[in-house]
Amino acid sequence: IDESVRHAVSKLAHVHFPATALAKDYLLRMGEEPDRVHMTGCPAIDLLAEMELSLPADLFERNKGVGATLDTAKPYLVVLQHPVTTEFGQGFAQIRETLAAVLALDMQTAWLWPNVDAGSDDVSKGLRLHRENAGDGKLHFYRNFSPEDYARLIANAACLIGNSSSGLREGAYLGTPTVNVGTRQARREHGANVVHAGYDRAEIEAQGRGQIAHGRHPRSLLFGDGGAGRRIADILAN
Repeated sequence: IDESVRHAVSKLAHVHFPATALAKDYLLRMGEEPDRVHMTGCPAIDLLAEMELSLPADLFERNKGVGATLDTAKPYLVVLQHPVTTEFGQGFAQIRETLAAVLALDMQTAWLWPNVDAGSDDVSKGLRLHRENAGDGKLHFYRNFSPEDYARLIANAACLIGNSSSGLREGAYLGTPTVNVGTRQARREHGANVVHAGYDRAEIEAQGRGQIAHGRHPRSLLFGDGGAGRRIADILAN
């Protein structure tokens, strides 16, 4: 579904600002005119480049949510796993595998609620049943964070687990150790900060332990260096 929409938008657009060289190449191979395709980097990286990314002591409290009390002075995980629209009906089983792996890692965890794509109810059900049957343990569940607080959250995490594109894109610039679970980000570009796991608790746990032990990765400018917005504005103005 997402892929169809992306290609439709590309064919309707007159001017293109791809984030990477490979994305630019894809557009040219789709028949777009070279003088209308400008590789600028991703504007989302601009926010990270301009921000103070240190972790405020009240970050966990001010974003509310429910669950265990988290301590910014101690290592923590971030988990964000959305439904996969082409795997409708499998979300419940998939999230149970991720839950089991995260519990085995036994680290305080900020867990974000899934988005509202088709299949979200299955993922949410898995999380609610866990809370009802096992309690919160070391998990705290959040609806969302502001873009700035989310950037700080993943910038300082011991590991990001799930299938959010932020692990691949913003995570590359931040050097955030990331375990990409399942197929939602299949074949997408990513930096050295990302390793992959299937919907299997043992595999997710093993990759998580490896990433936690590794620590932060070197910053990658694959998706931008912080100057995308200025480049895009200059091209549009001229």
